[in-house]
Amino acid sequence: MYRRFNQYFVLFVLLIFFLIFPAEVLSQFLGYKILGDRKRVKIPFEIYNNLVVVPVKLNGIIPLNFVVDTGVRSSIITDRYITDVLRIPYSRKITVNGPGDYVILEAYVVTDVDIVLQGVVGTDQSVLVLKEDYLQLRNYLGAEVHGLIGHDLFTRFVVEINYAKKILTLHEPENYKPRKKYKKIPLSVEDTKPYIYADVKISDSSEIHGKFMLDTGASHAVLINQNSDANVIVPNKYIESDIGRGLGGPISGKIAPIIQISFDNFRFRNLVASFPDPDSYPDTVGLVFRNGTIGGELLSRFTATFDYFNKKLYLRKNQKYSKTFGYNMSGLTVAAEGTDLKSYKITNVLKGSPADLAGIQNNDYIQYINGIDIDNIELNEIYQLFNYKDGKKISMYITRGKKTMRKKFRLDDFLGIDN
Repeated sequence: MYRRFNQYFVLFVLLIFFLIFPAEVLSQFLGYKILGDRKRVKIPFEIYNNLVVVPVKLNGIIPLNFVVDTGVRSSIITDRYITDVLRIPYSRKITVNGPGDYVILEAYVVTDVDIVLQGVVGTDQSVLVLKEDYLQLRNYLGAEVHGLIGHDLFTRFVVEINYAKKILTLHEPENYKPRKKYKKIPLSVEDTKPYIYADVKISDSSEIHGKFMLDTGASHAVLINQNSDANVIVPNKYIESDIGRGLGGPISGKIAPIIQISFDNFRFRNLVASFPDPDSYPDTVGLVFRNGTIGGELLSRFTATFDYFNKKLYLRKNQKYSKTFGYNMSGLTVAAEGTDLKSYKITNVLKGSPADLAGIQNNDYIQYINGIDIDNIELNEIYQLFNYKDGKKISMYITRGKKTMRKKFRLDDFLGIDN
């Protein structure tokens, strides 16, 4: 058993719940409008590690890419260089402290900013700008991603995410009519975030009926808070892991197989769930109790429409619905570096993992993987190889200093998910 399996950061948890925004900031969230006389607008997007990334323009000038994230209150820019270049003044500074007055993060609020999406404009918006790039989205997603946008869209429009066609549709609420083939599920919106209830069978001796936040900004399938219910018992077969990265740093926990999660008539079996350590991911974050979160790995199996106005979630299966759930079976964490994000650095090799046994080390750089030159592969595709199949052969040419060497190993499905 790997005692520590630093899986690819499948969870980008934002500890924005700690931040208390002034009323004048929240009041500006409603400043979005569709241009012209249209009642809806369709926006193409890209998917990176189950995250929806849309193109935006800041003040109609700087083209950026933002993650669409139901878990954030305000739009966030992760790279302060962007607002510095535009010489946008900061109205106030925010500092979030952890235990012992340890500074978790520092950020700035900018006001009167215009955020333009295709066919939609948000005028006089307030945006949070991180002092440092705490999340490193571009490195761990392998794509140019500069920030996040969330509640301000979902509270203004009925938001339809078609994961299969990669189309985000924003509907004027008064004109939206759900399609007949879509399944309607009750949705609650509390503290700016959406929730549904689901039944989770963790093992033959552990199951719960729980409240789960729908988090489009998290790429895992299911996360379960260990202290949320006495019936939550982590299965005996698990892997200790850094399951994600938040504004406060890595989030440690366990990943383990669960038997099933179901809501309404939808059922998913043989999943991998994340169980964050309570000290790393406190249940007290935010004002609303929850048993966990449902993320992009599960949501991407639908066309999902969020209707905050009528408290409904509309779902329709897509072709990915019955696809087997996977996880990183290599033992490697890889980050993209360089101006073109085409330099792939191994940032962690887990002791006892297939990659470790093959002699791969931290700070090695991948040059070829399974015969593919790094110039012809994306980071997302590298992780698809690592998630692919128990026993799959992985062959790499790596550089270590001035040396180039070949390393080979087979993926190991320790959790027994790949049936």
